[in-house]
Amino acid sequence: MRQILGYTALLLRAYTRDRTAMFFGFLFPLLFMALFGVLNFGGSVRVDLAVVDEAKNEQSAAFISTLGKIETLRITTTGDRDAEVAKLTSGDRDLVLVIPSDFRIAPARPGSSVPALTLYESSAQPDTAAVGRAILSSVVTDMSFAATQTAPVVTLRREEVTGRELKYVDFLTPGIIGMTIMQLGISSVAFAFVAERQRGVIRRVMATPIPRRNYIAAHVLQRLILAMVQVLILLAVAVFAFKVTVVGSLGALLLVTVLGAVVFLCLGFAVTGLLATENQAAVATQIVTLPQLFLSGVFFSRDAVPAFLKPIADYLPLTFLNDALREIATTGATLVDVGGDILGLFAWAVVSFVAAYRLFRLD
Repeated sequence: MRQILGYTALLLRAYTRDRTAMFFGFLFPLLFMALFGVLNFGGSVRVDLAVVDEAKNEQSAAFISTLGKIETLRITTTGDRDAEVAKLTSGDRDLVLVIPSDFRIAPARPGSSVPALTLYESSAQPDTAAVGRAILSSVVTDMSFAATQTAPVVTLRREEVTGRELKYVDFLTPGIIGMTIMQLGISSVAFAFVAERQRGVIRRVMATPIPRRNYIAAHVLQRLILAMVQVLILLAVAVFAFKVTVVGSLGALLLVTVLGAVVFLCLGFAVTGLLATENQAAVATQIVTLPQLFLSGVFFSRDAVPAFLKPIADYLPLTFLNDALREIATTGATLVDVGGDILGLFAWAVVSFVAAYRLFRLD
């Protein structure tokens, strides 16, 4: 163990003297965060509306279909009022509309009241709520006029809940952390080992008393340490420079970070085993990392991913990592709450470890 720790310290010292590695490992992610944080792409022209259909009849289905044709509204249909209100509170929804069980589009019977739609609004999203409320009021008015020409057939009742306002940088920070871990695990491993293999460094190290397993263990430990340091630096910049609020546990974030780092280190070792030159490393690492940057929700929501790519995007390792980090950071989710994402990372860890074991070579 002393030999592993000693060689790890040697690798860390060598890393701090490599200006290129320091730039891409630490400054490059910070530049991304600063650029997107300052630009603040948080202004959305769409309203995320969850519709809870408690009527489940033909008329409620027709009403939801009408709402779905409105371009400004992004509709999610569900049957759980409490769950959707909780998402509204945490900032995952802009509005929640509940269709009552007695919903119908017809003139009210004498002596009876018309059905009342309940619209839950977040106090943290007044502008978005106003846009969505205006659209829904217009739809209800048009629907009433078409049915009776005069009296309303449905009313809209507002309920305000206390919500947390999420800025774009709150969404961005976990994605940048996930991207950094992926780059450290894949690109860093690939370029480092290919370069050392080409220059004969590994051959000379293997001539010393250090066993191969200790040599590999030191490289893994070095990158795990770097991953933890990078995450802490990114979080510190996000909190102090951009006023990001991390709702969840820092310990949970770091545990997910370690698991994600293990997955991408194994992938990095697997990819490295197929490479002979640094030019090949440049191409191979981009093939592995670029699709995940655009499909796994690093900079923007995965809702923008084309439908035919969603089945792929949903099961990428960076997707599991980003989703877990984002849930913990923005909603205060526990490790149990993100258990599905953790299982996904474990599955990728097993697959990538087997691939690394079979493909990786030192010489």
